[in-house]
Amino acid sequence: MEAKLCIDCKHYTPVRSCKHPSLGISFVDGSPNSDVCSVMRLPSQACKPEGLLFEPMEAVIYDMADIFPNQKG
Repeated sequence: MEAKLCIDCKHYTPVRSCKHPSLGISFVDGSPNSDVCSVMRLPSQACKPEGLLFEPMEAVIYDMADIFPNQKG
């Protein structure tokens, strides 16, 4: 079984937090609630050590013509 690393999950944020939709939204500003990844992966928490809430990030496909519009192919 392949390890489900938080850093590879689409809910991971660069400050090592998880913004899974199950955490709800802030009643103050409507932004997604977050929790620390290491807490989410505790046996007593929603994601558990198995990474039950893990969803892989979607691959990003770049069109090089958009990135370098002045280049001739």
